[in-house]
Amino acid sequence: MRSATVLLIPFMITSIIGCTNRTESTTEESIKPKTDIKIVARPFAWPMNQDHLPTRGGTSKGAPVSLSPSPSPEWTVLVAMPAGIERDRAAIKAMAGNYRTAFDFQEVVGFRPGYQLSAPYFSWATERVFVIEDTPTKIVLQHQLVMRFDGHPGAMVVKHWRQDWTWEDGHMLRYLGHAQWEREQLPLEAVKGCWTQIVYGVGDEPRYSSVGKWQHDLQVSSWTGNQHWRPRPRREKSIRKDYDVLEGHHRITITPDGWTLWQDNRKVVVSETGVVQLDGRIAGEIGFERYQRLDHFDWNPGITAWEDEKERWAAVRDTWKEVLTERVRLSGEETVGVSLLEAVANEAPDSGPKEVREAVVKPKTTSESPGK
Repeated sequence: MRSATVLLIPFMITSIIGCTNRTESTTEESIKPKTDIKIVARPFAWPMNQDHLPTRGGTSKGAPVSLSPSPSPEWTVLVAMPAGIERDRAAIKAMAGNYRTAFDFQEVVGFRPGYQLSAPYFSWATERVFVIEDTPTKIVLQHQLVMRFDGHPGAMVVKHWRQDWTWEDGHMLRYLGHAQWEREQLPLEAVKGCWTQIVYGVGDEPRYSSVGKWQHDLQVSSWTGNQHWRPRPRREKSIRKDYDVLEGHHRITITPDGWTLWQDNRKVVVSETGVVQLDGRIAGEIGFERYQRLDHFDWNPGITAWEDEKERWAAVRDTWKEVLTERVRLSGEETVGVSLLEAVANEAPDSGPKEVREAVVKPKTTSESPGK
């Protein structure tokens, strides 16, 4: 059984700025490449009184890929459908496919005097999204990274995030800060005509939930979720300790060649009692993820890995259902997902769900309220 490692190896997007002296000469010497080239990030809305910062991330290069013809068959079918629940379902399932993916995050505003915006973040992936459950009122999409690097044989396979979509479902999973979660039941009138999206991490640990309506405007299908809290994201957990919660909302839009995920986030400090003080919101960021369909890419390592592990992941999902009842405080919030991932990936191929359930590191539950 292969051992999966949670890795997302990013690369830097840059602009090359040459500081050259202009002359009227067109000699060979004058057209030689200049050596005083400076590579800087060009982030959106960077303050004029703050220096540009290099984009945070690595410099790896993916293997060459081929884009699918646009528009995709999924998009063509979607735009021809009348608005309603069936078009909603088609929009959700249109997110399934094989993609080149880009993740962009940039702080654009500080809410504290003198706050210095942090460096922007960019990473890439080749990612497959596939349906693992499909009923008239529920669709579950599983993400998986199948990463190939230029000049290197083989592929790195990593189970990625999961999104559960349910129709007119008021069962929300609210993040309260400091590894605390709570179940919440919204009234039927609050979710009439809406889809609830619950997002889970690499180990099927909870991340956030949101509710909203799909809007179909001629050829454009978009879903915008309501404001929610989520834990500090993995991309910042090792470098930022000055905030606790990412507060925001997001919009998914289906495009002719894939889909996009736009985020409007605030970085928030939350007390142990779940209270945000007057100066608790420290900065705002914009995130944008692009999913563009690929052709002629070998996804077989990922397909094989999922076939090997899918029963064990079903057992992990069942374990989380047991744990996430009313209120829960996770033990090691930022590592529990990785622990679950490793528990499944490192099990012997012939072990069954029972063995996996015993290997899972169960979070510790508590009946205490946030104010106690």
